[in-house]
Amino acid sequence: MKFFAFAIMALIWGTTWVAIKYSLMGYPPFSGAMLRFIFAAFVLAVYARARRDPLTVPRGSLRFVIVTAILLYVIDYGLIYWSEQYLNAGVTAIFFAALPLATALVSTFIYRSEPFSFRRFAGILVGLAGIVVVFLDQLLLTDFSGKVMIASLGVLTAAVAAAFNAAIVKKYLTTIGTVSLTVHQLLWGAAGLALIAVTRGEFATIQYSTTATIALLYLGLAGTAVAFVLYYMLLKVMTASTLSTISYITPLVAVFTGGLLLGESITVRAIVGTLTIFLGVAITQFSHLASLVRRPAVGA
Repeated sequence: MKFFAFAIMALIWGTTWVAIKYSLMGYPPFSGAMLRFIFAAFVLAVYARARRDPLTVPRGSLRFVIVTAILLYVIDYGLIYWSEQYLNAGVTAIFFAALPLATALVSTFIYRSEPFSFRRFAGILVGLAGIVVVFLDQLLLTDFSGKVMIASLGVLTAAVAAAFNAAIVKKYLTTIGTVSLTVHQLLWGAAGLALIAVTRGEFATIQYSTTATIALLYLGLAGTAVAFVLYYMLLKVMTASTLSTISYITPLVAVFTGGLLLGESITVRAIVGTLTIFLGVAITQFSHLASLVRRPAVGA
């Protein structure tokens, strides 16, 4: 079940990079992200109401919910949406692939919620090398000047913010129901994005279109409501750094989807890079499984 959920998340998030591009055709970055998250919060609230699940969070946890909402939805997604205006998907994937390494560093050395594992760090670096191999051509063809450079730094900053979110949630918020946690984060994050959108005057520049709206609704329903509930479910049973290696898989979904559906060529380099990525993910997963095997049983 755990690996099935991991695969579903990878399939969903592998399509969101392209969906964001389509949504940006009609919705400016911060207002588009805000509308996506409001829609996702509404869907999850209706789902919780139908199941009669509570949507409350402990008062003592509220400050962590707000902080993680700002980190994940305002900083992480806000910067990704803004940066994708200037970067192609491959370059965005390379820089956001810093997420597993950042998560491992934050979780191990700052919050100390995970023990140091040489095997895990080695697997993360192997996976990162695979990402660079897959998208090397796009990286070499990119002119890193002006807003492209700023956008690249924005994606790196987004990865670091996402890493801090994962580490904080893992340490302080795993006792909260996944739907409740996601809804509260979404609402606080949408509020922050709305403030930025208003100051930028984005609402006056929205251009409604069928394609952009369908992309936005897909991002809200599948890319947020479904994916983040699965993500926080898995975060309760997996280390944050191991789970973050999903950012190595999602770009591959886009590459091979393009090959299968659009007839785009899949190079030998892409295949070699893909195998390298899977090797890195396998190494980190083995590290996680090995720690479970070594863990003594309760009462032993």
